[in-house]
Amino acid sequence: MIAPFAKSLLLAGLLSLPITSSAKEEIPAAPIHSGWTEAVLSVTDIQRHLSFFEDIAGWELLEQGEVDPQLIKLWDLPETASARFAIVRNPGTTSGYIRLLQFSGVEQKVIRSNTQSWDSGGIFDLNVRVSNMEKKFAQMSALGWQATSDPVQFSFGPYVVKEWIVRGPDGLTFALIERVKPTLEGWPQLKEFSRTFNSTQIVRAMAPALDFYTNVLGFKTYLEHRGASKKPGPNVLGLPHNLSTEIPREVYILHPKGRNEGSVELLSFDGATGRDLAERATPPNIGLLMLRFPVTDTAALAAHLKRHNTPWVSSIIDAHLPPYGDAKLLATRAPDGTWLEFYQTK
Repeated sequence: MIAPFAKSLLLAGLLSLPITSSAKEEIPAAPIHSGWTEAVLSVTDIQRHLSFFEDIAGWELLEQGEVDPQLIKLWDLPETASARFAIVRNPGTTSGYIRLLQFSGVEQKVIRSNTQSWDSGGIFDLNVRVSNMEKKFAQMSALGWQATSDPVQFSFGPYVVKEWIVRGPDGLTFALIERVKPTLEGWPQLKEFSRTFNSTQIVRAMAPALDFYTNVLGFKTYLEHRGASKKPGPNVLGLPHNLSTEIPREVYILHPKGRNEGSVELLSFDGATGRDLAERATPPNIGLLMLRFPVTDTAALAAHLKRHNTPWVSSIIDAHLPPYGDAKLLATRAPDGTWLEFYQTK
């Protein structure tokens, strides 16, 4: 399916170099068989976000309640800390959820506070499809959501799309993508917002990030691109118009089976360096906090990570994790700080 390429091709400023791939040494695969099923967002006010998802995104509340205290221990938070959760989703879907967490009894910082696109560390955005970009642009602008550009329309191959990377309360950032033509197929649940299907990380150096996801976690490449914009002008990443042709970007979209569904996107800039916020990308800080992947064996995954000398791997904890039920959870961090959790249902 080519359509989900839209965001990454635009990040590169339209394709100025061909997509390439290279043979990689065969390595033992980590026991991860699918993409992430949910992104976790730490917020200051759950109700504010619930109103947005219900009224603007057209999503539904799946479940809400108190966070299991065992998760507080997994995150190494003080005993005074607690949290509530609410899970929202595009109706009729079984993945691409967003879990909202509201902490209390603990100090917090904003993970990506007042950032530029090229500031590295943590999770940059979540990708969703929209059915009507002009409608979303008006609705979200009226609510105070902001971006470095208005929505941009562009073509690649036979496709015409619009895209807008926009930031809202608590650092929640979406890359909204609308297919203009030909008609989008295969997304029957898309009314306002689709499910989330991809998530971007801004990395300071591509090599260690790529090594972690491919050689340690065993992810496969869905898309690979290097290049700058073909001509100067507006771009969704906020680069100065006159420099967009002089700052190459490198993009990889990765997934355990090479798909663009619960995938991880790595983006680096050559010639634009900003702040590094990796150390802030931990619970309970505010913003896009983590991605959660289902696995069949957390013990095997922990052993695999340790064999590859992963700098930090948590202990395995047992916790109740709605809507999946009782689960075993394991956490680690990517080289640029992104917190990743893996859960095994019982």
